[in-house]
Amino acid sequence: MNQEKLYQKMRQTLREPPASLVPLSTDDPMVFDEQAELNLVLWGDPQVSYIMPMRGHQLSQVCQDLANAKGTADALVLLGDLAEYGMESEYRTLCDLLSVCSDKFDRLLCIPGNHDVRLRPYKKQVRKFQRFLQNAPKGVCGDVDSYLQVQTVKGYTFILLGTDRATFEGAYFGTEQLRKFEQALAAANGKPVFVFNHQTLKRTNGLPHTWLGKGKWRGSVGRDSHKLKAILEKYKNVFYISGHLHWETNPYSFEDHGNYKALSVPAVGPYNHGTSWKDPQSYVLSVYKDRVVAKARLCMQGKYMDSCAPNAEIVIPLD
Repeated sequence: MNQEKLYQKMRQTLREPPASLVPLSTDDPMVFDEQAELNLVLWGDPQVSYIMPMRGHQLSQVCQDLANAKGTADALVLLGDLAEYGMESEYRTLCDLLSVCSDKFDRLLCIPGNHDVRLRPYKKQVRKFQRFLQNAPKGVCGDVDSYLQVQTVKGYTFILLGTDRATFEGAYFGTEQLRKFEQALAAANGKPVFVFNHQTLKRTNGLPHTWLGKGKWRGSVGRDSHKLKAILEKYKNVFYISGHLHWETNPYSFEDHGNYKALSVPAVGPYNHGTSWKDPQSYVLSVYKDRVVAKARLCMQGKYMDSCAPNAEIVIPLD
């Protein structure tokens, strides 16, 4: 499959937006609080696809919504499933889309999802992912042989997890990644830590209901879920942030599990399940000394979600 030809075809398609695409409102722009110690934009599942062009058109609007923001975020975080088939042409198209809003974030942080890894030889795909980050606007790269990254952003620890082998839907975490994961949590000494992984934990964020009720583990990390959970439960002020579920902002989007808090972020590429399924949604996260605030955003409408909606605004006190 000629990736250059596919890339050029995707570029051409994006130049011709469908008539059904409603112009983006600028009446309620994204605002990054200057009083916050940290501001993040969280996007789940872009899933750019060469055979589903509507996703690219939607993501173009999502990027424009960020481009209209007031202020600059410390990071834009993409929570896996960046590309539907893990293809070079899809990653290159994503780079083009992100260039529209690249002056609105200081760094781009990305983790892989099952769609990024499942159809390719593992090590080859890791290196392709790192090449994408090298070429992406303000992309932050990790080890060429691993998805794991531990970053410090304005004094806060960010842990970016990724499967240690190709799996179709879940994720696998080897001994070394788990060791480094716990080491990074311990080193934070109780200061808020942000852990990013594509899949949520088993029986968390409404599973199995939020995976349409199918299977006891589907929609989650899978069999290694208990390993991550056992580590997370040891440390205070840990925020476990995931995508994968493709479910709109809902009563299960945030769950407080004591030491760790679980936030599930809707998709910005594919349609989300739920009543407002045609709306790509995201979260804007602001971190203060005593609390973390997450606000849901209707990206295609260019506005924050009505505060009456479940988990439209989440305020989490810090211990």
